[in-house]
Amino acid sequence: MRKLVLILFLIILVYNGYSQRRLSKRHHIVNKVLAKTIKDPDFKNAWFGFLAIDANSGKVISSYNPDKALRPASNQKLISTASVLEMYGPDYQFKTKLLYTGHIDTLHKFLKGDIIIEGGGDPTLGSVYFDQTKDHLFLIRWAEAIKKLGIDSISGGVIADAGIYSRDIVPVTWAWGNMGDYFGAGPCGLSIYDNYYTVFFNTDSIPDKPAKIIKTEPQIPYLVFDNQIISDTVLGDHSNIIGAPYCNTRYLRGRLPLNKTEYGVKGSIPDPAFFAAFELNRVLQYNGIVILKKPATLKMLQKERKNISTKLIYTTYSPPLSEIIKQTNIHSINLFAEHFLDHCGLKLIGKAQTGEDAKALMKFWKKKGMDIQGLYITDGSGLSQYNAITPRQMVYLLNYMKNKSSYFTHYFNSLPIAGREGTVEGMFKGSAAEGNLRAKSGTIDKVKAYSGYVTSRSGREIIFSMMVNNFSCKSKEAKAKLEKLMIALAELKK
Repeated sequence: MRKLVLILFLIILVYNGYSQRRLSKRHHIVNKVLAKTIKDPDFKNAWFGFLAIDANSGKVISSYNPDKALRPASNQKLISTASVLEMYGPDYQFKTKLLYTGHIDTLHKFLKGDIIIEGGGDPTLGSVYFDQTKDHLFLIRWAEAIKKLGIDSISGGVIADAGIYSRDIVPVTWAWGNMGDYFGAGPCGLSIYDNYYTVFFNTDSIPDKPAKIIKTEPQIPYLVFDNQIISDTVLGDHSNIIGAPYCNTRYLRGRLPLNKTEYGVKGSIPDPAFFAAFELNRVLQYNGIVILKKPATLKMLQKERKNISTKLIYTTYSPPLSEIIKQTNIHSINLFAEHFLDHCGLKLIGKAQTGEDAKALMKFWKKKGMDIQGLYITDGSGLSQYNAITPRQMVYLLNYMKNKSSYFTHYFNSLPIAGREGTVEGMFKGSAAEGNLRAKSGTIDKVKAYSGYVTSRSGREIIFSMMVNNFSCKSKEAKAKLEKLMIALAELKK
């Protein structure tokens, strides 16, 4: 009797294994939608890759070109957020230190030295994305801490130290046209206000008339604008802000909608560290503290922090890493993702330099078992056109985080909920994917990608990745086509 039960059990196991292996070849809903996607005329000249697996068994549910290396756009952030979470843990906090050099003459209330802002790679200093960082609270606290020293004048100046990261704050593979825009803000060892400002325009009611600059927020008085933006019959922002890091001239080109008042366009701050020094200098003077020297950075002064003796005044801590990762993936924040790559570099090779950090990160995932052939990491956010990853590699990453990482709950919760959050808000309405699927989207010119997790109607936990490059239709149309494939995963009854 026992032998018969054992034989039946083995037969069931073999059948289940056979069933799992054959699932990817069945005529189920996912494969039916996939077949239509492959044959879509708008994808005729495109490169398209797709892979979906059962998260528990690892068996393939459906696939097409899973080993094709494709541009992932912001799906790249899935790598950056997973990596920094693995290396630092969800409770890690970035630190920014306020220091002073020299000594304090208490009799005359005089600091014979400088105030130093030592950046710790915090991307959230003054960020709009967290209650604890917005409304310039850090500047208020810094000013209060300095006033508690009992000084009313400083012989030196406010000096910013961003030396924890490379001076090359923009990855070399980024397009020139992206660098001056807010989404092209590069990682700085001392970032501030999400490293962007907003320039406001009043536009004319007549096409081809110049759009007039009204103000910038925050005010950056040393910026020089070469403004050639015109008013036109466009529905949205068709302008560009062009300019390199550390250069204060910004070239404004393009078109804005007619008859607008205080129409805002965001641009990247040329030198975030210097602007941090400038801002603290401004606030201290507003509070009646006399500062004899102008604000500067160690880079401008050609000095290094290691040669300067300092005393601590105050330490500002970022929100926990888990919260920063969540904002990164929900709102697809390029700046945060670039900071993560640089911080991974610090952990892996002891320096934060994008090119070297990227190579080290690929080796990191190779050691974790990923086949990295075809993988090219050139930045942390996906803005570079030189990134490449296969759907199989992306699924490996997501599968690793689910089944091997100690921090999967934090990672999973960072992904936008279908139909409700971030770049997947408004999608999947009324379908089995709404409120169920969690995915990171990716969008740049002629690239659309989605990768994440979903539970099917049959209860399967599915990990998937889909990417398409060089499609012929509009981006929103490509999105709709991939949306159908994701809904099919949620609708799967097998």
